[in-house]
This record gives sequence, C-alpha cells and structure tokens, in this order.
Amino acid sequence: MTQTIDSGKPNIGFIGLGRMGSGMAKNILRSGYPLHVWNRSIQKCDELARLGARVAPTPRKLAEECQVIISMLATPAATEEVILGLGDWKGIGVADGLSQGKTVVDMSTNLPSVATKLADQVRAAQGDFVDAPVMGSVVPASQGTLTILAGGRRETVEELRPLLETMGKKIWYIGDNGSGCSMKLTMNLHLNLMVGGFAESLAFGAKAGLDPALIIEIWNNSILKTYITDTKGKKVLERDWSPAFALELAFKDIHLASEVAREVSAPIPLGAVVKQLYSATVANGGKDLDFCALVTTYEQLGNLKISKPRTNEPGTPPT
Repeated sequence: MTQTIDSGKPNIGFIGLGRMGSGMAKNILRSGYPLHVWNRSIQKCDELARLGARVAPTPRKLAEECQVIISMLATPAATEEVILGLGDWKGIGVADGLSQGKTVVDMSTNLPSVATKLADQVRAAQGDFVDAPVMGSVVPASQGTLTILAGGRRETVEELRPLLETMGKKIWYIGDNGSGCSMKLTMNLHLNLMVGGFAESLAFGAKAGLDPALIIEIWNNSILKTYITDTKGKKVLERDWSPAFALELAFKDIHLASEVAREVSAPIPLGAVVKQLYSATVANGGKDLDFCALVTTYEQLGNLKISKPRTNEPGTPPT
C-alpha cells in the first residue's frame, strides 16, 4: 500500500536498509515525509519503493534531493566511505551532494572520534551533523519505539525532533558531537556484560544439576529480573537463535567499546572477557545468530546443553 505523502514536509534521505534501517525508514514514510532511499544492495530498496519512496542512484544524488540525510550502516568504515565519498564512493558520497542548510544524521553505532570527524567535514561542506545512535532491536525499529541518543548542536536536535519521533519514543540530547556515540557504547557495554553474566550463571546452575527453566523462572520472579532474563531466557530454552540483535553486531559493538577504552585509558576487564567469548562464538559459526547464542559457547566449554521448559514442579510456585 502506497503511503500518503505530505508535500509540506522536507525531503528525507535514508541510507542503509538492513534489519533496523528498513523498519525505521518505513516509519518515516508512514508519517508523511517524502522519502528517498539508497542502499548498496539495490534490491533492498524494492519494498520501500513499492510503498512510495524514491530510489536514489547514488548517495550524492540522494543528498542533493534531500534536506535531511540519515545513515544506518553496519560499520564505522562503511559510514565514513558513504558519507565522505571515499573508496568506491569517491565523488558520489553524501558530502559531495551537500549544500547550506542540509543535515546529516548518523544513527548507526559508531566511534565518537569518527562522529566528530564526520561533523567537521560535513560542516566544511556547509551542512550540519548529528550522531544519533539508537537503543533497541528489530521490533522497536519497526514499531517506532526506539530510544535515540543524540549528539550535536542542541538547536539542530530540537529541529529534528519531529522527524526523530517517527522512529523513537524517547529522544535524549546527550551533548556535543560524539557524545551520542559514547553513550551508545556505554549502554551496549553494559548490555553485553549482562548477557555474559546471564550465560555464565545459567550454565553454572545447569552444570550443578538445576533445571535451566526453573533458574530462569526464579530469576524473573526476583530482583534479578532484567530484559535479558525475561526475553533471552525463553529464547535459550527454546533454542531460538533467530536474531533480534545479531551476535556479529554485538561483537562489533564491544570491539568499538574496547577501542574507545584504549583511547581514554578506561579499564574494561569484564568487557575483554566477553569480547573473547563472542569471538569464540563467531568462530564456531554463530555470527548470524542472536547474541544470546553466547550460551552455546558455555555449553561447549562445560559439555552440557541448556534447553526445554521444566516439566516437573519442585519447590513453591511464585505468587
């Protein structure tokens, strides 16, 4: 079904139509913004085109046609190349199509140093730049309920707020350029440490002879209940590794946190351990699985298997 376009709203460009980006772009289109899209794999633009988006031939052309250009690419290197027009995109990058009054919004998980570099070069092209990474996975991206962490000029973020609210339920202004990226890496470091603790504790209990389903049920009826125990516990028991957040991306994020930690001399020894566990899981073929598949590495290390809801009813049920 073609979306209704409000001609009074500015043209928006969206680059990067992966699992997250496609849902975010659809919400912009549903909200009536004229939308232009570009993706390195052109076939990923087909669904948005059927809904009424225009497909740009290059990032430069998209930038020429749009007032706000959003990027949601997988890695810092890809983001730099496409926005600055490097490598294969030399001369046809976003910056090549910028002019006064346009704004670039990078919503990917990026390094703070890359964000500040992009901000400097976008402003040299007379545009403005906001780093606005998101918290949330595929479902919140499709529902428009992400949390957005914005760094840049406060007045620019406020001008963008109606657009950002098509994708997120909460828009946080963090500070200058790079601060949005720093906050995202801080939050993802915490998230990844939680997954590591969840996997290790669950494997420990199972190896000690406890029913994994009972462990998770008690966690979820105590002060230990978290997003991880509540949502990932069920996935682990059902051996459901379908990716809401792919392990490869979690590994990338903790690697980025490690780079920043080195730059600022921040000790993250727990992060280093989880990074190595992710590395092992990727090496064993788990890169495209949900990041809770970290549990499978503990299963291999401990020679056990965690699965199946409990069938017996020991103890007292929660009230």
